[in-house]
Amino acid sequence: TIVHKVNLIESCNKLWQPARDILGKTMIISSGYRSPLINSKVGGSDSSAHSIGCAIDFTSPSFGNSRDIANKLAKEFKTNGIKFDQLILEFPDSDSSWVHLGYKNHKGEQRCQLLTAVKRNGKTVYLSGLH
Repeated sequence: TIVHKVNLIESCNKLWQPARDILGKTMIISSGYRSPLINSKVGGSDSSAHSIGCAIDFTSPSFGNSRDIANKLAKEFKTNGIKFDQLILEFPDSDSSWVHLGYKNHKGEQRCQLLTAVKRNGKTVYLSGLH
């Protein structure tokens, strides 16, 4: 829809391109906008920012691992006053780890949350901060 397109453009201009500029390296995006059907099929949350065009999941192997990326972005976002909703270090001890970068949530909030997703007893748990 037009709202998703507007969200994608704003997110790209105000967060994702600045993130790429900070890293100075290519970002390989594995997930961006997801329709409600696709979001459901991949196990995404009903409130996922992906479903409104405000989130990406990515890696940047030429920069470093997901932990290096998340730490660098968190530091630079704070230093440069770059607003975001969530920066999630996803499963950092896994070989397939990635970074989730959300610009706004469904309510339009930019909470500047730093989280780490880990598996505990087979379930995904979100820890506050980058671990």
